[in-house]
Amino acid sequence: MARRAKGSWRPFIQALPILIVGYVSTILICAVLFATFEGKPVDVGIWWSFVTAMTIGYGDVFPVTMGGKIVAVALMHAVPLFLVPLLTAKMAAKMIVDSDAFTHAEQEEIKLALARIEAILSREPRQD
Repeated sequence: MARRAKGSWRPFIQALPILIVGYVSTILICAVLFATFEGKPVDVGIWWSFVTAMTIGYGDVFPVTMGGKIVAVALMHAVPLFLVPLLTAKMAAKMIVDSDAFTHAEQEEIKLALARIEAILSREPRQD
């Protein structure tokens, strides 16, 4: 049964800037490529990129060239299939803890018990 984590959120917080940089980089790269292929200003490309990434798609700006359409397809797949799941998985991994997992102290105790059992078994004669 899963339970709420009592650990630190530090690993998630540390990974958050990387995820944000990845998202913003994807938006900006696609915006510049869109603007280049479509012959639009970069600010229009940025608007299009954010609207497309958020799956809003107002329809006020859309690609008509093959290059623009390829960028659109890449962006429409990158955000919902890669970036959002990465963020969700990071959060879920932090909030869910396997209650059946052994602590370090429990693992060490099991190792000592196993060593004692092996020592006892090695002293007894085998009966085959």
